[in-house]
Amino acid sequence: MKIKTDNIFQVIELDVDTNQAYQSLLNASLLSKLTGMKAEIDAKVGGSFNGWDHKCEGFYTYLNDGKRIVQSWTHQDFPAGLYSTVILDFESTEHGCRISFNHIGVPEEDGGWLTETWKNNFWTPVQDHFAVATEAK
Repeated sequence: MKIKTDNIFQVIELDVDTNQAYQSLLNASLLSKLTGMKAEIDAKVGGSFNGWDHKCEGFYTYLNDGKRIVQSWTHQDFPAGLYSTVILDFESTEHGCRISFNHIGVPEEDGGWLTETWKNNFWTPVQDHFAVATEAK
């Protein structure tokens, strides 16, 4: 059976350096705090993760410290056995860093709600956290 898929591409600007952003996205306790949902992370190639209260899971296929994270990623609402690919690229900017987020192979029927979920339930809390942390300095 063939499944039509979409890609989700988002660019996130953070007021911290690339290494801090990179390490933060591999920190289960921080992500649990920011999203309000349980996360577990074994941050090594081949290591597993789950998040959003066990609604998504997968494993790390590539880690390049401070530069790139690649995950094989699935969600409980995806067809059984279907994994997509999440790529996060980190780039230094004048004021901090830019993360280019590309979620490849999302089932077409899940693209809309998942785009909004990434934005509202993941990236916005991460951006808000770093904005508050930066203001406190």
